[in-house]
Amino acid sequence: MMILCAIPMICAAITDMKKRIIPDWTWITILLIGGVSAFFFKIPYLPLMDRIVGLLLPGISLLIIAVKYGGVGGGDIKLMAAMGFCFGMFRLAAVLLFAAIPACIYSFVTKQRSVPLAVFLCIGFFAYLVLSLYTGGELAWKCYWFF
Repeated sequence: MMILCAIPMICAAITDMKKRIIPDWTWITILLIGGVSAFFFKIPYLPLMDRIVGLLLPGISLLIIAVKYGGVGGGDIKLMAAMGFCFGMFRLAAVLLFAAIPACIYSFVTKQRSVPLAVFLCIGFFAYLVLSLYTGGELAWKCYWFF
């Protein structure tokens, strides 16, 4: 099911890079894919509590950062929450790990306070997807024990 999120992620990244907005249909599609996989297919198996924590924790954390410091848009918050529900907390943590490095480099080089977060989430998503396919899906469990 994770591969179905590739098209919305790419569209969100392209739009965020060009216009600095994330279309609502991208995060809604990712959230629906997560809902379908959670309640109908249960493939890949993720406990519902892991999905709910993945929805709430990053979303609320980014909302607090946006209110207190700025630099994070509403589309970034919604996209991150939808990804958290679709992938689960630990898979999202791995995606964020892969996204943080190029985002920090971009921010340092361009001296910008806010970065197009969807671009780097897309990079982290594909890095995780490739490594997950390469390791046979065991990358999420390795990240689970790391955190």
